[in-house]
Amino acid sequence: MGPSSWSRLLEEFYCRGCGFRDAYRSRPRSFFEKHVLGFLLLQPVRCERCFNRTYTLVTIAALNRIESESKASQREANG
Repeated sequence: MGPSSWSRLLEEFYCRGCGFRDAYRSRPRSFFEKHVLGFLLLQPVRCERCFNRTYTLVTIAALNRIESESKASQREANG
């Protein structure tokens, strides 16, 4: 791997399941994900195509999750 290949690994998401290049940030689900991943410079993400969930470096750009309208309206009703 040349220098440009290494920099691409640190900047681009690549799904191991389907090879797709777009990912969404995933909610942290456990104590480990909420408190330890940040120290390891990792973030939970989910592939946009196959929904495979994995951890990537925080330097890799991931799309923000879009909250569904039903969840947003439930939260407003409760809030």
